[in-house]
Amino acid sequence: MQGKSTAAIRTKYTIREDTPDETDVYVTDTQESGPTAVVVGGIQGNEPAGYEAAEDIKTWSIDQGTLITIPRANPVAIRRGTYSNDNGNLNRKFPPGETPTTPLARAIWGVIASYDPDVVINLHSSKGIYREDVGPDGVGQAIYPTTASGAAQDAVNTKGYMNEFHLDESFPDFYRFKCGNLIDGTRPLLVHKVDADLDEPGFIVESTRYGTDLQTRCRWELNIVRHLLGRQGMHRTYEN
Repeated sequence: MQGKSTAAIRTKYTIREDTPDETDVYVTDTQESGPTAVVVGGIQGNEPAGYEAAEDIKTWSIDQGTLITIPRANPVAIRRGTYSNDNGNLNRKFPPGETPTTPLARAIWGVIASYDPDVVINLHSSKGIYREDVGPDGVGQAIYPTTASGAAQDAVNTKGYMNEFHLDESFPDFYRFKCGNLIDGTRPLLVHKVDADLDEPGFIVESTRYGTDLQTRCRWELNIVRHLLGRQGMHRTYEN
């Protein structure tokens, strides 16, 4: 637990203003040299753990660097509680090495690129569990790193931390977090674009909706983000 930074400047601005996609970006600048991190939630509107966790993260105090949060990246899908918006799956609109293919995707990528971040974390949830034969097919309970130097080890350390300290004994072993496959910049997903275009650590975080409640999933995702940011040298701080 770190001491609270007292000089932080908090700002908010809107992207896609006066359109159905209108959504807010939150910036906490400690005015202390350190990493720049971007956290994105709500790419899919039927995955509330991601955007609820990001709504909490936008309020965090940190010890150094700058934290940018886009809690509700896909407001139309969130309002509808759907996976996609009218332009399809937003998380398939970020082709590596090319311009994003929808106005909302371009606006989101414009935010990310403008800050030249040291790490990008995209929060999701899945109906099933990664590489388990129980429940529906899915990719939950995993942290997926980019190929950037150090990212895979960060994912390994964070999943170990979660399994040791934040996985209640009431959950069977198949709920244990895993390090997922490498995000290698070959698909038109947001974090794939981070890998290909920025060559910086990026992570897809996936909790599972199978047999879990929203509060539990949010708690898991908040602790994963806190640990991943700590691995980059950015620590959440608390008032005394």
